[in-house]
Amino acid sequence: MTDVNSSPPPAGWYPDPAGSSRTRWWNGFAWSDTYGEPAPAQAPVEHTPPAGVAPAYGSTPAYGSAPAYANAPAYANGPAYGAEELAAPAGTSPYTPFIWALALLPVVGLVINLYTFATFDQLMADALDPDAPPIAPADLVQGAIGWLVIGLSVLFGVLDWRALKKAGVPRPFHWAWIFFSVIGAPVYMVGRSIIVRRRVGSGLAPMVVNLALVVVNFILGVVAAVLAVGSVFDSGLVP
Repeated sequence: MTDVNSSPPPAGWYPDPAGSSRTRWWNGFAWSDTYGEPAPAQAPVEHTPPAGVAPAYGSTPAYGSAPAYANAPAYANGPAYGAEELAAPAGTSPYTPFIWALALLPVVGLVINLYTFATFDQLMADALDPDAPPIAPADLVQGAIGWLVIGLSVLFGVLDWRALKKAGVPRPFHWAWIFFSVIGAPVYMVGRSIIVRRRVGSGLAPMVVNLALVVVNFILGVVAAVLAVGSVFDSGLVP
């Protein structure tokens, strides 16, 4: 049996340690996910008895007398099956059109916030008007836009996940995490970027852009809330 402390075998094709009939590529340090043709069967070694000595009746070569196939690495030299680091094929792009669309969706909220500041006085006057309806048309439009953004987030997340799978990225971050966008948490964006960076080596740019827009929208929302509270106090509605 191979010594645990010995150097690992060189890179090459070896029998699959998982027990399949195929060969598997050993990169010199770990088992890859690349498989080859089935390992060739070893021909039995013929044992020729010395001259003048008849072989015993029914004797057959001992099982396993053939040399080991290509000096396959022992389990002690390689990690357990499936424990190797997952990696995408070389040259795989970490970006898709859908992840950029998802990253830029907060621009919609940014436009709404800027419109709120531009028409702040009129919006507050309408809100403080005693004859104003309980729900203003602008509120209905803003709510519809919010749900549209959530729907687009789910769509872009599903399409991005499928694009990564098609590109060969193993086990990308699952699209179902996009439903956290309902509460405003960019869980899919963060998790997807981290996992893709591990598989490909890059891919954090959409997350940086998305989080920057989220922070800007949050700050503008806080400022708008403070101004709204100040307007209510200035109107005399609050003693």
